[in-house]
Amino acid sequence: MLTSFSKILEKIMQTRLKSHLTKYNIFSSEQYGFRKNLTTENATYTLTNEILTAMNNKSIAGGIFCDIE
Repeated sequence: MLTSFSKILEKIMQTRLKSHLTKYNIFSSEQYGFRKNLTTENATYTLTNEILTAMNNKSIAGGIFCDIE
């Protein structure tokens, strides 16, 4: 259990880190978590589209998925 101070500090750090990453365009275009207007539906659509495109071009499709929570 985090104390109230720890929770407030964590929220401040998260806000500042997201602001910095957004300001300097550090986020990858494939980063969907924690970003405004980019939902899991967007990620699913992009993944499905990439796989289908590769299949149509008789190419190989692969993916690396990482959930750091």
